[in-house]
Amino acid sequence: MGKLLGRFLRILAWLAPSYQFRASVYRKCGVKVGKGVYMGFLAMLDGEYPEYIEIGDWASIGPGVKIMAHSGGSPYHQRRQIFHEGPKKIVIGKGAWVAAGAIILPGVTVGEGAIVAAGAVVSKDVPPLTLVAGNPARAVQKLEPKRD
Repeated sequence: MGKLLGRFLRILAWLAPSYQFRASVYRKCGVKVGKGVYMGFLAMLDGEYPEYIEIGDWASIGPGVKIMAHSGGSPYHQRRQIFHEGPKKIVIGKGAWVAAGAIILPGVTVGEGAIVAAGAVVSKDVPPLTLVAGNPARAVQKLEPKRD
């Protein structure tokens, strides 16, 4: 996909009025999006490396969430070889919930059924069925499914 077309599709997805439409546009951009995924308004996914992002079935990505598969330093740092980090895969597990305004950094796996609290900055993996919060995100609670 051309750079200009990809940019246009990401802007369209960012502003689209329907979460189903946002998810389908991100799929067309190269993000692996499972079925039944809720994609919140103004959610921003990495535009340079969308193929490094995988979102499992029934996951929920809140409004204003940022998911970045790479962190590239300034041209100054790159030229002087002070900092360079290539893209790393991000996996949002089945049924996970990333709440409003959270930031997911490169190389992170959010486990199945995990919850990332609003505004959290996640730089390390989140175990399944765990609630994380803060900056940097830390485990706050282990989630126990109710038995009927």
